[in-house]
Amino acid sequence: MLELASLYEASGRTADALTLYLQFPDNPAAQERAGELLLESGKASDAIPQLESAVQRSPTPANRFALASAYTLAKQYDKAEPLLAAALAAEPDNLQLHMMYARVLRQQRKFGPAAQEFLKVANAKPDSAEAWSDLAGVLILMENYPPAIAALDRVRALGAEKPAHFYFRAIVFDKNRVYDQALESYEKFLATSNGQNPDEEFKARQRVRILRKEVGKR
Repeated sequence: MLELASLYEASGRTADALTLYLQFPDNPAAQERAGELLLESGKASDAIPQLESAVQRSPTPANRFALASAYTLAKQYDKAEPLLAAALAAEPDNLQLHMMYARVLRQQRKFGPAAQEFLKVANAKPDSAEAWSDLAGVLILMENYPPAIAALDRVRALGAEKPAHFYFRAIVFDKNRVYDQALESYEKFLATSNGQNPDEEFKARQRVRILRKEVGKR
């Protein structure tokens, strides 16, 4: 039956494969695969019981990661955190794990540890605009502005700036009363966002009106 399930998967009949895997609740491998198929189909909450069963019966780095992914997608970050910590203990050089762990920490507002994890990835992979961007974001949440600007500069150097990065810069300069650069960054954000970030665009327009008057006084 399990061989048939594998054949179903190979032929693209994942729903039929899943039905068979679910018939083996005492088989960790079958439960793990069922959970992975549910996770791949966007049913994270349904995947959790299958993956929990697999991890309980036969924990491996792979099924721990899958369960942590399911918890994360289901926004059960407190449950994902210890699994990712255990997975990192087994694979300390796995940058994908470090990124996922950092984001789970950030969601729980554990900004300091999250920043450390993002920095590990950025240092290990200095061409990762994603890591530098996430690092900048969490540093801004910590109100640790100088290293946040340094991280944004790395994103710029990599040619990977997006509207959000202009907005981040604007926030930092605005907070530090560097109004001319804040104004410039807000205007760049508004020129590139094109309705993609309506809430931030509304805030930026309000600040632009105020800052134009402030800068004009000088």
